[in-house]
Amino acid sequence: EELKKRGIRIALDSFVDPGLVKQVANVVRELYGEKGYEYAEVKPEIKPVSTATKTVNLTFHITEGPKVRIRSVEFLGNAAIADGKLAKKMKDNKGPNPWLFLFSKGGTFNEGKFEDDADLVQQYYREEGYVRAQIGQPQLRILEDEKDGKTRWVQLQVPVTEGPRYRVGQVDFSGNTVVKTEGLRPLFKLDQGDWFNEKVIRKGFEKARELYGTGGYFEFTRGAEDAFPDDPTGAAQP
Repeated sequence: EELKKRGIRIALDSFVDPGLVKQVANVVRELYGEKGYEYAEVKPEIKPVSTATKTVNLTFHITEGPKVRIRSVEFLGNAAIADGKLAKKMKDNKGPNPWLFLFSKGGTFNEGKFEDDADLVQQYYREEGYVRAQIGQPQLRILEDEKDGKTRWVQLQVPVTEGPRYRVGQVDFSGNTVVKTEGLRPLFKLDQGDWFNEKVIRKGFEKARELYGTGGYFEFTRGAEDAFPDDPTGAAQP
């Protein structure tokens, strides 16, 4: 089903395409990874059947390996915000509930969903004023395997670069001729000296869009939000 979804097809009596075979093996590995089998191996084997007809059998040998479960999450490089607070922001790759540790099986590691979790952690940092915070690629530290070999417990280690924390220096508006600055400024609940909070900025833009919409200006666009991280001398100051 997944191959069909991706438009990949290996047909009988077709010519052997090593690139296509490798592509199929990668898709199978990805599917196992989504189910928590991070150490699954997929090895294609091309075995001649007859030299006269020049036909082969194609077999994908799969070694599933243990299912990877997260016992704990550790962030590396964070000093301002504790591991526990950051881990709570993650949705898919998370460890067991600390209050139910004895009864919880822990979370299943899903590499494909980690990017979404990283975005949630980064978003939290931006709401706390760390507009340049970056989340790196995770590493798995193996803790132990269950005796039956079916489960492997790991510690998920997530590199973090926090960067400086920014305060609001000055809030200005440009390009607004229909709604004056005096009408827009109250929509953004940040004052000079406050810690920068991207969530508050987003809400301000949403309210501004509604305000412009009531006047028939449905093509309202914003241009400042994405400039903050790269412009520390502008609206946000460290």
